Amino acid sequence: MANSSKTDELVRVVRSPSDKRDYQHLVLDNQLKVLLVHCPDSVKAAGSIAISAGHFDDPPHTQGLAHFLEHMFFMGSQSYPEPSAFNDFLSAHGGQHNAWTGTEFTNFHFDCNANALEAAFERFASILKEPLFSDKWIQKEKQSIESEFRLKQKDELRRLYQVHKVTANQDHPFSLFSVGNLNTLKDDEHGTLQQKLKRFYESHFSANRMQLVLAGPQSLTELEAIATRHFSDFQNHAQPKTAITEPLYTEEQKGLFIQVKPLKDAYRLILTFPLPGIDQDYRNKTTSFIAHIVGYEGPGSLFNCLRDKGWINSLSAGGGISGSNFKDFNVNIQLTLSGRKNIDTILQWVFAYLRKVKTEGIEDWRYQERKITSELSFLYQEPTPVGELASQLSINAFHYSLEDTIYGDYRMDELNNAYAEKLLTLMTPKHSRITLIAPDVKTDREAPIYNTQYSVEKLTESQLTKLSQTPAEFIAKLPERNRFINDRLHPQPLENETLLPECISSSDLMELWHLQDTEFRVPKGHIYLALKLPAVTSSAYYFAIARLWSELIIDALNDDLYDAEVAGLHFNIYPTQQGIVIHTTGLSEGQLPLMSHLMKRALVLKFAHRRFRDIKQTLVANWQSAHQNQPLNKLFAELNQQLQPGLFRLPELANQLSALSFREFTQALERMFEPVYIKAFMHGDWQTRQAHELAELIQANLPTERPAQKDRDSVKKVSEFSNQELEVPCSHPDNAILLYQQGNNDSEREQICYMLLQQLVHQAFFHDIRTEKQLGYAAGSQYFPVQRLPGILFFVQSNSAPTDTLFDEVSDSLEKLFSRLDTTTLKVWHHTKAVLQQQIRTRDRSLRVKSQRLWGAIQLGDTSFNRQLRLLDALDNYQLTDWLTDIRQKLSQNSGWLRLQTS
Repeated sequence: MANSSKTDELVRVVRSPSDKRDYQHLVLDNQLKVLLVHCPDSVKAAGSIAISAGHFDDPPHTQGLAHFLEHMFFMGSQSYPEPSAFNDFLSAHGGQHNAWTGTEFTNFHFDCNANALEAAFERFASILKEPLFSDKWIQKEKQSIESEFRLKQKDELRRLYQVHKVTANQDHPFSLFSVGNLNTLKDDEHGTLQQKLKRFYESHFSANRMQLVLAGPQSLTELEAIATRHFSDFQNHAQPKTAITEPLYTEEQKGLFIQVKPLKDAYRLILTFPLPGIDQDYRNKTTSFIAHIVGYEGPGSLFNCLRDKGWINSLSAGGGISGSNFKDFNVNIQLTLSGRKNIDTILQWVFAYLRKVKTEGIEDWRYQERKITSELSFLYQEPTPVGELASQLSINAFHYSLEDTIYGDYRMDELNNAYAEKLLTLMTPKHSRITLIAPDVKTDREAPIYNTQYSVEKLTESQLTKLSQTPAEFIAKLPERNRFINDRLHPQPLENETLLPECISSSDLMELWHLQDTEFRVPKGHIYLALKLPAVTSSAYYFAIARLWSELIIDALNDDLYDAEVAGLHFNIYPTQQGIVIHTTGLSEGQLPLMSHLMKRALVLKFAHRRFRDIKQTLVANWQSAHQNQPLNKLFAELNQQLQPGLFRLPELANQLSALSFREFTQALERMFEPVYIKAFMHGDWQTRQAHELAELIQANLPTERPAQKDRDSVKKVSEFSNQELEVPCSHPDNAILLYQQGNNDSEREQICYMLLQQLVHQAFFHDIRTEKQLGYAAGSQYFPVQRLPGILFFVQSNSAPTDTLFDEVSDSLEKLFSRLDTTTLKVWHHTKAVLQQQIRTRDRSLRVKSQRLWGAIQLGDTSFNRQLRLLDALDNYQLTDWLTDIRQKLSQNSGWLRLQTS
């Protein structure tokens, strides 16, 4: 093996002290770079490869070719010619695969049960080294690309993105159409589509332009052997990637005012500042630091001042596209109707604030505060699942030095004053691109492909002068020192070895559970506080009010708690099927005072009428437009609403809020919080004394002496529906259908029954509907429990077939699949059980996941906390003959099926 690869012994990957993984960089003889990751506690393994080629490399005559190539890799290889071969194997071994095509990189990744790694990796290597590019599947997969394109044709982000492309430098590859469709992917004078795929593959998929990551519980030596065996013979044509030399924008394309008309009511203002590429600045993260100051939301901030004027609802900074020779720095503002009328003044405020940041804000103490929070995030990051880790690291290796493959995302060495000043010098009206998105804008052009209405004008000298003036009422301040930042870096000492939550306080009004975690020893935690409020879920009227109240509370508390968010103390307030939940998370130091602040302020806050109006308007607009362009999502939402009491249709919630006055709102709040029952959970490094402090805090702030009932509402049975075929109105041209089969009870055996069914049929169903029949890009099946009542659903969305055809095709596919269940062999049965067993046995990968699991059990009253063991016992005792008898009976019951389709 020494002759087939060389090890870089000098590289030591910087990692968190809590990271138990071992890392090793290699370079194979063909110049393929490899990162090996030994994950001792993982039951899964994964592989990922990143290629420095993306849609920027598309030939202008065949736009979308890189994306199409990504699809074709999964359509069979010389060693495994069946298109479903790789997917079938992964499905049978608890795994999955995916891929994406970006601007300058493409990524392929998979995961599977650890014992199947080498066999999976052999297949993974095969699809990349010897793709078939079969003409039969080229013709079929073109339809899939077309379906994917049509699925997002009315997506607002893509429509805006296309305007961005046509107003940028047409000689820069960003201007190319990245997705592709039937109009761009075709045979022409440049060759057949098959020939173009092969040319692209041979030109760009070269070992010297790849980064491979292989991760699993195997030793580094074993992982090295696997990587070497299967990738040391990958072609290397030794050609470097051609650098992009054209600027993203010409000088004429700066200092622009662009107006875009959205499909739904939306009011947004985006200031874009073109900057040079920032890859070399990752050790300092200057743009991230500037974005932190500009996007600050604490007292006196730019956001705070503009919001108090009633002009904006949100402001974020720093986002925007980036690449090897460019970076867009965006200031993204959600406007109110009043703000829409004051665009010029808002822009003056933003530019004045940027000047203030340049002259006063670039100070080392601010940078050091940001560095501390970044370091804490690195030290106590939650472990990433091995599949996500492999994909992430394969890309990181292209952007960071080898030792910083992990740390690069967090590293902040020192403030680069000169570079910060240089970047801020470019953040002026003359260098900006200002985009206004609103339904009432005047447009005179239409962007191709997505048919977006827009207009573009060059800012005049008088406009530039006006935008450079500081408003007389400008009072925005820079951030003060953050009082919430603390330096406690270690968890509190363990009191005992308790492994399960304990109820430390129970009464007619309250139930509090506590667990000091022994597994994840970090100074972090979660506090959940659920207020059971019968009024909230009694009607859409009260549920809408609860959501509005939650948003207003978050908005009102933002000023004095934004610094807490920055320092790693987070909170959220939201309505549920039971009432309202208050959730705090992050560093445990300071969470009790934070929860105390939330509880004391929540019930006494008085809201400004203007904020009531603005937030109400935003909620109504969001609810009215939700799922308009997502037929399948609309069906999923309708299914949940039909099955679960306490859930309501979004248009119905919008209607309830639309007519709501401020006076009615305040009167309704007085009735909403009585009666109440509180259920709480404290999980992290807190000791019992702190849990008792929380209990005292809750009791001192209970809003009522009259307790609500503790019982939970049951899930509606499909057999109770008078009509088991539901039409769901949808304005999108695509058609969609969903078939749902429901279990009879929530016993462990019943749950396992449906889990096994999903495991046995999901890959075959996807292959038949999506790959063979090409009915739609979005198709599949899913195990679908509702409050642990099991079920399974099958779905497809199509841009061509009517719903009756979809139903017939899905029914035909299911009939064939179900009939083949009788031929299930004992070998397949035992293998399927083994895969499912491993999935159920999966350990909590982080404190967050564990908290969510335990909190879910507490809410459902499952306080034995041993569901995993009960499920494993039911699985172990299930025999094939018994399962076949059970599943035949279930699938033959018409009363157990519910059909939803768009109309």
